[in-house]
Amino acid sequence: MGDADFTWRDYEDHIYEKLSEWAAPGAEVIFDQRLPGKFSGIDRQVDVVVKGRFANVTGEEMTAAVDCKYYTREIDVKKVDEFIGYIEDVQADIGILVTNKGFTPAARRRASRGIDLRVIVAEIDRLPPSYFSSWDEGYYESDYYDGGPGARDQDGATISYFYIDPVGLEYTFDPDRPPEQLDEPVLAGPAQEVSWGDDEARAKCVAAILRHRGGGAEPDPEDVKRVVLELAYWWEDGQTWTLFDGQLTDLGV
Repeated sequence: MGDADFTWRDYEDHIYEKLSEWAAPGAEVIFDQRLPGKFSGIDRQVDVVVKGRFANVTGEEMTAAVDCKYYTREIDVKKVDEFIGYIEDVQADIGILVTNKGFTPAARRRASRGIDLRVIVAEIDRLPPSYFSSWDEGYYESDYYDGGPGARDQDGATISYFYIDPVGLEYTFDPDRPPEQLDEPVLAGPAQEVSWGDDEARAKCVAAILRHRGGGAEPDPEDVKRVVLELAYWWEDGQTWTLFDGQLTDLGV
């Protein structure tokens, strides 16, 4: 990405290829489109439009508008604000703001709070993994929280399992009436224990997930090791991460 010969057009082409891999089979990935603006009353240019199913989205007819930023510094909160208004105007179900340089912490927080529409901020090589239909079954997700300024408080982390009641999957997607999502706690504790910062902490997290997945049975240490080695690069310590059932099924655990 940092090569002098790597151009803006190369960057957009790279994003197009990544999105084509990420979307479900049969989804449309369309380069350089125009969508009507509901509030602006004008056609808005969209770098990439994706129509179809996406990882961790149950709807059949979802539309994503993708905006590609090729900058020399991180995306700030003002750019995310502008992007949210843009997505509301073109009435996309999902907005994906992609950059080569990352996002400020404030920009990430703004993208994930205070709005009903889905906005994903991502570096292009860290987009969610490819879609598999089995991923509708559920996923494990981390959550990191600040313990606050008190001397006795500690930063902490949790891992929970999120899934949709099987009966709820028998539906036609309606953004205003999604199926009920249930969740179960898997692991919680201080951030230095429930983390992805070293091998011991990684193994502890994976063992807890596989124990939950196996109904309480102790996992095979080789299975724990395999999951850590195969999936470590998707998980960033101190940041929320998601691990889908389908990924574990593909690893045979």
